[in-house]
This record gives sequence, C-alpha cells and structure tokens, in this order.
Amino acid sequence: MTATGAGAPSRSAQMWDQVNWSHIEAGVKRLQVRIAKATREGRWGKVKALQRLLTRSHSGKMLAVKRVTENCGKRTPGVDGKIWSSPAARWNGMRSLRHHGYRVMPLRRVYIPKSNGKRRSLGIPCMRCRAMQALWKLAPEPVAETLADPNSYGFRPERSTSDAIEQCFITLAKRASPEWILEGDIRGCFDNFSHAWILEHVPMDKAILRRWLQARYIDEGTLFETSAGTPQGGIISPVIANMALDGLGAAVYASVGRSKLARSNAQLNVVRYADDFIVTGVSKEVLECKVLPAVRRFMAARGLELSEEKTRITNIAEGFDLLGQNVRKYDGKLPIKPAKNSVKSLLDKVREIIKGNASVTQEALIQKLNPVIRGWAMYHRHVVAKASFSSIDSHIWQRLWKWARRRQPTKGARWVRNRYFRVDGHRSWDFATKRPADGSISGFRLFRAMTIPITRHVKVRGLANPFDPCGPRTSLAVELRSVPSSCSVPQRGAEDWLEPDAG
Repeated sequence: MTATGAGAPSRSAQMWDQVNWSHIEAGVKRLQVRIAKATREGRWGKVKALQRLLTRSHSGKMLAVKRVTENCGKRTPGVDGKIWSSPAARWNGMRSLRHHGYRVMPLRRVYIPKSNGKRRSLGIPCMRCRAMQALWKLAPEPVAETLADPNSYGFRPERSTSDAIEQCFITLAKRASPEWILEGDIRGCFDNFSHAWILEHVPMDKAILRRWLQARYIDEGTLFETSAGTPQGGIISPVIANMALDGLGAAVYASVGRSKLARSNAQLNVVRYADDFIVTGVSKEVLECKVLPAVRRFMAARGLELSEEKTRITNIAEGFDLLGQNVRKYDGKLPIKPAKNSVKSLLDKVREIIKGNASVTQEALIQKLNPVIRGWAMYHRHVVAKASFSSIDSHIWQRLWKWARRRQPTKGARWVRNRYFRVDGHRSWDFATKRPADGSISGFRLFRAMTIPITRHVKVRGLANPFDPCGPRTSLAVELRSVPSSCSVPQRGAEDWLEPDAG
C-alpha cells in the first residue's frame, strides 16, 4: 500500500501500530487452555479442531509475527534475504500466513562454534516459514505440556536450568539418596530424529509437518535433501524434540519391572534438560544392565543413539557436571558449585576482551565486561558459588591491573591506581572512572560477582502446566484409546504420569 501523504505512514503500518496486544494474547491463551483441557480428557478430535481454529485465527497469526520480529534472530534473513523490520512489512507478513498454497522454502545453513572446537549447524528458515512455525508452535505446545515428563525442563515455558539443578539436589542430597548416576547425552539429537516417528506421533497437521521436515537446505550454494532430523534454528523444533523424548522416564521405570516396590528399591529418578539427562539408581549394575539397554531401545525407536564418549555411569562421590554446575557429595553433603569448565570459559572470555581492547577507553572496557560478568554470576547465584565469585573477581582485578600498567608504562603504581581505581567504602580498588566535576552523571564501575547474593531457587512443581492451571495431572484419568493417525500421541497409560516426583 502507498502512503497517504509525504512522510505519512501507510495503512498497513497504522494497522500494526494500533494492535491491542493484551487482547491478542488473551485470545490465544484461551484457545490454548481449551486444547490442554481437551488433551487431559482424551478428546483428540476436539484437540485437532481447536488446533485448526487457533492456527487460522487472526490473533494467532499476529502473535506469531510479533514473536519472529522481536526475538534475537529478527535481523537474520533466510535464503530469500528478506526480513520484516517495518510495521507495514509485519502487517503484510501476517496477511501472507495462509495455509492454502503454502510452500516451504529451503533453509539457509550456517555454522556456529561449539565449546569442544566443533561446529553446530543451524538451519535458518525464511521469515514467512519462521512465522508459520511460530504460529503452529502455539497449537501443539499445550498438548506437549499436558503429556510431558514431570522432570523435563529444557525448552519449556516457565522452566529453566535452575529447576533442573534444584531437582538434582532434591533427588541426591539426602543420606538415603541413590549414589549412582547414569549421565546420558544423545549424539546429534536434532539431526537424527526419525521423520517417520515424528509424523506418526506428533499431534499436528501432518501435511504441514512433513513439509517442514523435508524442507531441504542450502549450504554454500548447493541444495541438499533432508532425510532425518529437525532443523536447529526452527522455532517449532524444540517442541517436536521434547514430544519425541517424553516417555523416557516411563521407559526407565519399566526396565526394572511394573511393580512399585521394584521401582522404589531401584531408586530410579530421571532429570532431563533437552538432550542431556541423568538417571539415578541404587547400584551400578542396575543402571548398566537394566536401565542403559532400555534407554538405548527408547532412543533407537526414534532414530537416535547415545554418545559413547559422554554417556557414563559415575558415583556421586566422584560427581558430574550438568548445565554448567558440578554436582558432587563431600562427606555426605551436596554443595552444588559452578563447574570448572564454566569458570574457565568465563575467564577465557574476560581475558580475550581485555587483550583485544588494549587501546580503548576505560569506560568502553567496563561496558564490554559488565554484561559478561553479570550474566555469568546471575546464572550461578542459586548454588554454592561465593568462593567462585571471589576467585573470579580476584583474577579479573589482576588482569585489569596489568591492562592499566601497560597503558601507562612511564607512570608509577600510585599514579596508575589513582587514575583507574576508586575508593568505595571499605573497597579501595574498584575499577571505575572518575565522576564528572559537575556531578551530572555517575562514573562507570566494573561489576563484581561478589555483589550478587546467593539465593535458593524455588523449583517449579513437576506437574505444573501453564496451559491448564485448574487441571492437576495427579488426578489424570486420560484413556489413551485408539487415536486417528492425523492426531496421534505417544501411547502411554495414565499410570506413567504418577511416577515418584520429588517436588
């Protein structure tokens, strides 16, 4: 559409700017609550009808476009090179989200470095495909949350890594807690999911899902076919992955028998975050001879396999690393601490920033360091991290002192101290800039990890469902009867949701 006058916004831009987002979000949430309720009651025909209604609704399309144009990848184009940066483009993009005649464009393959030196491949959809995925993510997510394993925490609303770590503490901190842990890691999880399994079990429109799974990708100008996996970089991929991996707990419990006594004696517990998981057991033999084969069969049915290098069985006295934390018992106590690799990664990044900014102003250096230090400290504030915080602050101070001395090689130590460090109460070595003489603005001060207080994280309840607050799964009586192939779900019984869940 054209503008109504010189410099005047188009009608499309005006329509986008005048949207009542609270009304839009409330309308989508009402439909999602109805989908979750229908799932809990086992009414799969109604689930399918409500999903169709949601994915064709104006509110759903508006919310999908809002998400893909406001997230971190909003300026990353697909193979067509287009982004929806203006209000008019967003409104017109919303109007283009039609199912009739929809064709999926190939993904743009990019690579990002991993901590082990390897590269992780990402498939970047074009904006329209990204918005369609965000639209369809609204529909299966209530189903996924209603049927999810209680202690699954990755890529789920209202759950975080802190919940997974707190569940590990609840499970392992007691004197009578299990002492053996199976650390599991899935090799190339997103790249190897079986398309046949996903199409049979994920409850959403099969035609749309098949197009996304077989979308192909372009790498360095060459078009490649996709025969397995879900693209990392697709908005709906985490939901699909979680639905594929749900049921791992039931498979683990079934490996020792159907009786509750056998499960209790085996001390089995499962904690999963995305494709990383741990399984506790009463002995190494139980985990090695019963649980591990059952996990391998569970993964094989979905086209997956465990990584031999990262999958191992350890004693809690030796400890293990999970999500950047080290979980280990010392004389019967379980102080969870930041993992050594996580501390090293932070210090390496800080050293790289300081070394790469030898000539910038002190103010610019502080602005580069503060988000890195604050983000790391906030992530670890729920564990026993004060000693790590103190050590990190000391190491960073030494690096900054060398940085300051190198900038002023002809000055003495006292001059350098007065130039780059300030007195703040009992602290006389704060790396900070001078405050202006007129007092108009405060100086820039380096953030110190020690200023973050350690607080205990309150874990989300395992059976909590953000889409069904009035329907606790503890009283779930879903009869997973024969479901049409167009809307099928993993065939599990209601008793599978009643496994022991500490918290």
